[in-house]
Amino acid sequence: MLKNHIKGGLKVLGDYGAALLIYFILLYTFIAITGEKFSNWLPVYSFVMFMLMVLILYSDMWSLAAKEKKPQYNLNPYPMKGLVLGFIGFSPLIILQIAAYLIKFDEPVLNNLKVAILQNVLLGPLYFFINLFGKTAFAYIISSLIIPLLAMISYMMGLHGIEIRKAIGSKKQAEVERKQELSPWNPTRQDSNDVKKKKKNKKS
Repeated sequence: MLKNHIKGGLKVLGDYGAALLIYFILLYTFIAITGEKFSNWLPVYSFVMFMLMVLILYSDMWSLAAKEKKPQYNLNPYPMKGLVLGFIGFSPLIILQIAAYLIKFDEPVLNNLKVAILQNVLLGPLYFFINLFGKTAFAYIISSLIIPLLAMISYMMGLHGIEIRKAIGSKKQAEVERKQELSPWNPTRQDSNDVKKKKKNKKS
């Protein structure tokens, strides 16, 4: 049981690591494009990377839950398992945040460098959350909860067989069918209108 949780937690960490790697690779290009306005555009870049991470995490957690709910695996998955896996996977980053908060250097330059590495690099995909809440201790706490919560939601959706793409697709299909139904060019509607006219004529 514990081994299964650790394995799932490592999957969450791997998903975050994959998004962070892409963040690193494209960061230099982004700096070259934005130039002196890099700091102003960093939250936007962070949000784009965050959305990429959400897609990766959703896909893996959904697939994991869909697999674990099958009787042959005998794993007895529970709805809140995604939250546990999220905390296990993101725990190394949480520990680093706590360590960075507790460690203080005498040199202001080193303290600034520490904050820059933590905010702009290690927590890059979550930077826009930190920036949104004013880069306070509260902002770091909120950002640390994002990954576990996303893992929980994705896992629960996989457990109940809810797919975002299919849900959106079925909604759009229903809207299209409704529009076709109301369209004056719909032959079915025209036939029903003809029947109504004939009935009216017979009555008169």
